[in-house]
Amino acid sequence: MSQIAERADVARTHADASRAQGIATASIERMLAQDLLDALWLEDLHGFRGRSQLSRGPGDQAVLAVSLADDATLRWLGSHIQGPRVLRLRAAAPVVLQRSASSASLSVAQTLEALRRAPWWPEPSDRLTQLLTLAQRQMARTFLAQGALLARVAARPRSLAAWEAVCCLRDRPFHPLARAKLWPDFSGDDFDVESGRTVELHWVAATRDALASGTTQEREAQPVATALLDEVEFAALAQRARERGAAASALWLAVHPWQWLHLQRRAPELLMRCVDLGGGLGAALPTASLRTLSITAAERPANDIHLKLSLSVQALGASRVMPPRYLHNGVLAQACLEELRRRDAWLGAHLELCDETQWWALRAGDDRTSLIHESGELACMLRRYPETDGWLLPMAACAAITSDTRLPALDALCADPALRVLAGPPSDAPVERVWRVFGEMARLLIETGLRCFAHGVLPELHGQNVMLRIGIVGMQALVLRDHDTLRVCPAAMGEHGIDPPAYLVDRSTPNTLILDRAETLLAYFQTLAVEVNLYAIIAAIAECYDTDEATGWNIVARTLHETVDTALQGFPHAQRCARQQLFDAPQWPFKQLLAPLAARTSVGTGMPSGLGTIANPLWTAAGVSGASGVSGVSGASSASSASGASAASGTQSR
Repeated sequence: MSQIAERADVARTHADASRAQGIATASIERMLAQDLLDALWLEDLHGFRGRSQLSRGPGDQAVLAVSLADDATLRWLGSHIQGPRVLRLRAAAPVVLQRSASSASLSVAQTLEALRRAPWWPEPSDRLTQLLTLAQRQMARTFLAQGALLARVAARPRSLAAWEAVCCLRDRPFHPLARAKLWPDFSGDDFDVESGRTVELHWVAATRDALASGTTQEREAQPVATALLDEVEFAALAQRARERGAAASALWLAVHPWQWLHLQRRAPELLMRCVDLGGGLGAALPTASLRTLSITAAERPANDIHLKLSLSVQALGASRVMPPRYLHNGVLAQACLEELRRRDAWLGAHLELCDETQWWALRAGDDRTSLIHESGELACMLRRYPETDGWLLPMAACAAITSDTRLPALDALCADPALRVLAGPPSDAPVERVWRVFGEMARLLIETGLRCFAHGVLPELHGQNVMLRIGIVGMQALVLRDHDTLRVCPAAMGEHGIDPPAYLVDRSTPNTLILDRAETLLAYFQTLAVEVNLYAIIAAIAECYDTDEATGWNIVARTLHETVDTALQGFPHAQRCARQQLFDAPQWPFKQLLAPLAARTSVGTGMPSGLGTIANPLWTAAGVSGASGVSGVSGASSASSASGASAASGTQSR
């Protein structure tokens, strides 16, 4: 917590917020307040739902009242939503503290502080407050950079790098702390996508015996430098290696410049295992995913390669380093997914995979028999994108909303010549065209997820991991990356004669990669593919077009029914499981982050999370009785306490 306090410079936060005045300050406050309410409600933090009372006003106006003490009530003002969330906050003064003789409009920071002072709020630490301060500062930086981000897209409307940058306008949906990035020791402002700056790479040379790696290379090969540098830069790096005494057979690795400074202070013993070759050779563009850089060489295709580098930056409670066991598991997962593509013709045609087999990590010790305890503080990966036609769009960009409530990614899709027939004529209502495009991406994502589930595996299908490939005939396929989070159910895989990957798992941490039950596997489809990815887009469309979320959920429901009936026809066990868990169950699982994040006392490489429940969103959208989840209305849904045992699990602990 001292690092967070050190990093959360309140004066600088206020300075950034002041600079944002006139363009986005009110919008930032409202967006952050909306994310806070959404997280409190959906995660049911400290029994928040049961302490809430919804009152309807004229039209769709509504007030959500939360009792704080005998004479104090927190009132959230907006319009009621027919969906998993409870309220869309109004633009002006969306939160009010009501006392017996007075009332006052609250900022989002004051709102959290008022909640923390409630006698029923058990969390005594100020961790959430500090993280909210960081998130608010970063949000101000993001919207100050909004014009430049959109200008990049306008200049290169089919550039993956440009759309990757736009993703920062949303970050992880329904989470007020997602933007809180803790850079210990040194500021990271020069290295985030909002800075607009390129990152000059640092280089080291390491003997190949000191490295764990994903592929076998010839002793003289320099795959990283060859991929990232032009001929002049390569020759300069080779000269440095000779002058500084690096072995002729040593491998040259790229290092993030911030990480190099960090390791000099925090892990000098690790750096003694390599030769410093200096910086200034090769450059890359930051993306919304901090440790992933886009290569900027003009002669390469825009979608050709990404460089992923270890960063000891904390985001959502996890350090963004790259343990080699994760990278090793990613290679196995990629092979498993390739096997599914060969077995399933639909997946073969509609699911494409990035190549993530080229990776290297400097070992901290001399034990070459195990990767379990290697932290991966100095590691890199070359991610290569499939060589196919068309352009790529991260699904996360589809949920990105500008401060003036526009949806740049969905606007681009509707305007793309390949999607004109799908979207419909420009004379149609814009919201109708957007929903049609959403329906097609939902179909691709849902069928991909359920076909994988039928074979006993499930990728993490949230918006940062999944890209849409737009070809000459429209939305042709999904492109998947970050394979190291592929979850498997060996029992379900065995039913179809598929061997599970031999993952390396740290048994001292919660294991969420290898699952015993198909029902548990399907929960990751519900939480990440539907509730995080698709719901973020539904909520964004409803927000920007002032329409109801039920339209989007009805599209999802229809697509789920059609896919379960057809794509799972040859998988009776998976089909029964999906029907029961998706359609018949009154509740769905929902991933909880706030309480586990507040409770975390040490930094790990897995994001802390728990699992609660929400009312089945398909029921809620359809207006099924007993699906509201609102106190005072029949059928309030319950959630397992985020502060209980379930909160100990980590979605990426493995």
